[in-house]
Amino acid sequence: MVKKIVIRCPKCKKKMKIMDKPAKYRCPSCGEIYKYTALKKVAGYPGKVVAGIFQTGRDIVIGAKTKYTMAKNTAKYMKQVKKNMKADPNWSNVKKEENRMKEAEKANKKSFFDKFKKK
Repeated sequence: MVKKIVIRCPKCKKKMKIMDKPAKYRCPSCGEIYKYTALKKVAGYPGKVVAGIFQTGRDIVIGAKTKYTMAKNTAKYMKQVKKNMKADPNWSNVKKEENRMKEAEKANKKSFFDKFKKK
């Protein structure tokens, strides 16, 4: 979508809105025809280009800081997990839960001799 820009008429110096594409435009105040070319379009953008470059730089810095912080926090967390596992291998109760599941499976499993029992 082409956006509109505001420029000043070269003859009457009043503001007028035009589409941001090269073409001929008529001033609504004085009727002067203004030719908006690709060269004029590029010449009007230096401030926007510089602002865009600075914004890109800021985005890169913020992204690098965010990634560094996340990596640092992950390393800190992993260090804590490792410390807890050395102190108590069952700190997360994973092993206890696995043993309970194995015992439950053994309890539900039918033995060979169950087939010969009277019902």
